[in-house]
Amino acid sequence: MDTSGAEAPQGEAIADSPDNSENDDDLTCCRRATCCYPSLRDVLVTEPVNERFCGPFTYANLFWLITVLAMLLMSYASLYFYIGDPLLPGGSIFGLFAVVVFAYFLGWTLAYLPYLNLPPVFGMLLAGIVVRNLDWYDIRESLGTGVSSKIRTFSVTFVMLRAGLQLTSSALREHPLFVLNLAVVPCTVEMLTVALCCRCLLDYPWAWAFLTGSIIACISPVVPVNCILALAERGYGEDKDMATLLFTAASIDDIHIVSVYAICFAFIFTHDDQPVRWWSYVPGSLRDLLMGVTCGAALGLFFVFFPHRRHKYALWYRVCGLVLGSLMCTSGASKIAITGGGFLATIIMSLIATTGWRVLSVPFDVKPLRKAVHIMWHFMQPLLVGVIGADIDFRNWSLARFGLYILCIALGLLMRTAFAYLATLHAPFNVRERVFVALSWLSKGTLQAALAPMTFEQARQNDDPTELALAIDVVRMSVVSIVFLAPLGAIIMMLTGPLLLGRTSDEEHRRRRELSYLRILSLQPLRKRRSTAIREL
Repeated sequence: MDTSGAEAPQGEAIADSPDNSENDDDLTCCRRATCCYPSLRDVLVTEPVNERFCGPFTYANLFWLITVLAMLLMSYASLYFYIGDPLLPGGSIFGLFAVVVFAYFLGWTLAYLPYLNLPPVFGMLLAGIVVRNLDWYDIRESLGTGVSSKIRTFSVTFVMLRAGLQLTSSALREHPLFVLNLAVVPCTVEMLTVALCCRCLLDYPWAWAFLTGSIIACISPVVPVNCILALAERGYGEDKDMATLLFTAASIDDIHIVSVYAICFAFIFTHDDQPVRWWSYVPGSLRDLLMGVTCGAALGLFFVFFPHRRHKYALWYRVCGLVLGSLMCTSGASKIAITGGGFLATIIMSLIATTGWRVLSVPFDVKPLRKAVHIMWHFMQPLLVGVIGADIDFRNWSLARFGLYILCIALGLLMRTAFAYLATLHAPFNVRERVFVALSWLSKGTLQAALAPMTFEQARQNDDPTELALAIDVVRMSVVSIVFLAPLGAIIMMLTGPLLLGRTSDEEHRRRRELSYLRILSLQPLRKRRSTAIREL
């Protein structure tokens, strides 16, 4: 199971990076630097700074913290020299910079809490909410609606790009029925349940009810993957390859539900009674789906063959191509009011491209691509989630409405959990493992933080008071789902994992990996060397 897509604690990079560019086992602070103070030269970076006061905070964490602070200082200085007064305290851009920095540090601080495995998105969203509700910064007055909308669109692009890159076909080949059932059935049932609750309890129109259901039903892959990888490091779930199965199902879940969201979004916000372009003559929902699939497939097929796989810098051309193609799809779709189709095109493009590279390049390692996009997302995440949180004002919320939000979400989760358990009946799991799979399917986070503000932004652009009120309600329900279910899902998985999952020894885990590698080699065709083939001719 590739772990490059998961969020890793920053201070562990020194000890856990097997492909470090410096092949050096020296874990001291600065043994070879004779100019340093002698007592510091031989200190191991894996040791805690102060066991009494700092706990697990090691010198590696300290090195990382100093690096980040220095980069932030240089970033601020560079921006100030380029932009000037708006970067001073009280300026419009200074507030945005402060929100991003606060979101980054609070998100990763909470992610470091032991045993909880909280996703960074939880702390980052909380940071933005604190800034807004304490009147420290008003993003609407400082930047305007257009700038915040472009920031969200730019950042969400990397969410969808990662979803397509993380999807693998090995789990689909081994357990196709189980993976598809787990990916499609629970989220569809939850979407229908939430839609029905929104219609009956919140008095939404049917179209808005299904749009809300598609947003709430998205699972956040970051939470279950972080937790299952943390459990897998201790040997839990490795006997059934739980990590690969759950992550593949979560990726398909996101692709499926984003497709539904794209259709609902286009159905609500596309008004075909006044066509002004040729594409306006096609029904909105069908147009959104067709444009997303067509553009994504075309770009994906193009990147399969270009650049050539033997090019010296093929990897970096592929990374740049995927990023630029994704940004082109999302920004271009927003220009012709096909916002959801742009994100669908991004997922399909990355999925087709990586599948083609696996076919043409044997063997093909997708890990460098995932790492490159993961690094980009690492810096985009506080920008996206911090801006979303800074746009949420709790002071105008109704307590009765808040209770209805919780009721709608709870009923949807109840149905999702039940059908997630039923989806595992034909899988090679026992009862306890089925319960764990059902409980791991509760987490929310990234996609709710991405999709709900898009709906609000489109409603604000249309300047329709009814649509705007509904969009605000959708955003509030999404915030409730993130605040409660992002930490709750992680806590439940980490508490129940050791109780419900089987455990394998390190030797058995290594043997399984070796057998998997031998199976891959057995499928490769025999290739003759070029010189031998010429002599035979």
